[in-house]
Amino acid sequence: MGTWISHLRIAENLLPHFPNVDEVTFTFGNLSPDSGVPNTDWTEFDPPKKVTHFLRKGEGEEAIHDLVYYQQYLATIKPEGDIQRYSFRLGYFFHLMCDILWAKRVWEATQEQFRPLFDADFKNAVSLVKGDWYGLDQLYVRNHPEHIFWRVIMANPYPPSYLPFVKVEALHHQYDHICKFYSEQEDEWFLSIPYQYLSETTMTRIVNESTEAVLIVHEKVKSMKNLDGLVSSISLLPESPLTPYKEPLGNQSVGN
Repeated sequence: MGTWISHLRIAENLLPHFPNVDEVTFTFGNLSPDSGVPNTDWTEFDPPKKVTHFLRKGEGEEAIHDLVYYQQYLATIKPEGDIQRYSFRLGYFFHLMCDILWAKRVWEATQEQFRPLFDADFKNAVSLVKGDWYGLDQLYVRNHPEHIFWRVIMANPYPPSYLPFVKVEALHHQYDHICKFYSEQEDEWFLSIPYQYLSETTMTRIVNESTEAVLIVHEKVKSMKNLDGLVSSISLLPESPLTPYKEPLGNQSVGN
């Protein structure tokens, strides 16, 4: 649900808190849940999101079972035993958690703030909104040449898949797409749009607040002997990091 660069911005914020992870595999891991190869209109993926994002049929990304992933694929791995596998899977875990936060804080707020737009034409509304999301991504990588997108993603060979349900071919296909999308900008359309659906201020807010939430959850799960049937990191967070944003999301309020 979050944009690829928002995930990488969060990853860059988190790296100082995890000095012993492998930077390269951790960074790639933060992109890896989006490893399903899309169909022509990006409505279906192979493997499907219910597999890559630990969802049940009919659930949205606010319901991702990230703690199920954690218990099955991360809790028993020791970093000193296989640092690359651990780093990749840790990044994957953080991506899942941040997708929940984006879905609840940004996506729910967007649909509420711009309800007439979505009611009129849902598909077109999604396209307009995501234009702002990915335009902000383009602006960020353009203005931050030292960001880990350039320093790590573009500068290193792709890692293998360190998860049994992630196909390496699909993984590398999506890495190719992400690299091309941000590094080969055919025009500068993102410089001229008003960002009425999402502003850089709101983007920075969700990045920073997601970073804080990830650190809270990680500190809790690593000290728990078992998760007693818990399936979502939502259960480990106070209510405030889960509340949809109320103030205008974009640079101006429209569609109300």
